[in-house]
Amino acid sequence: MLQHIFSKQSEGRILAAGLLLLVALLLLLAFYAVVNPKDFNILLSMTASNILFGRMSGLSIGIAFQMDTFWLVMFNLFIETIMVLIFYPLFVMSWESLHVVSYAPLKDFLQRSQESAQKYQPLIKKYGIVGLVLFVLFPLTMTGPVVGSFVGYLMGLRHSTTILVVIFSTLIAIVLWTYLIKNFEATLIVYSDTLITVLSAAAVIFLVWYFAKRRFLS
Repeated sequence: MLQHIFSKQSEGRILAAGLLLLVALLLLLAFYAVVNPKDFNILLSMTASNILFGRMSGLSIGIAFQMDTFWLVMFNLFIETIMVLIFYPLFVMSWESLHVVSYAPLKDFLQRSQESAQKYQPLIKKYGIVGLVLFVLFPLTMTGPVVGSFVGYLMGLRHSTTILVVIFSTLIAIVLWTYLIKNFEATLIVYSDTLITVLSAAAVIFLVWYFAKRRFLS
């Protein structure tokens, strides 16, 4: 599978960039785990929450612990950029042949994403790049940067155009959400520890449910 993926020149380069950024993220987390365990817990919680539950939960954790606004925005943009750079090339390569991806959970995700992207693509294409920007901005089910990048591909946009538009739109969305959530900053600060506990418990329950479901249905 890996040989087939990296033999695709443009998609392979995009995926390689995403994997390099992922390694950088893991090294950053490892660094903070050693030098500042408290900040490590915050960054790890933000990362997991953003991936599993979306940017709103990740941003809420950062705001609850009074993280600097600039670094809060940049860190969440970093996470979502990594997801786009990894999932977008996999989607492109699996569009016509899903056997490229053999890992079942990832294959299921790409199949669901294909259906969602196909559903929204005609409407978004009508409004062009503006439609794609709005798709990434609005917090609806199966929207956001990752599926937005898939829609960009279905619209026939160049890889570079799709990625730049999606990342720019993601930055705008993160900034807007940050200032919206900051209206509840005082409440979040009071319940910051509870917030991490609840989200961590929800993440564990979700993962247990997911793998139990796969085990009993397989």
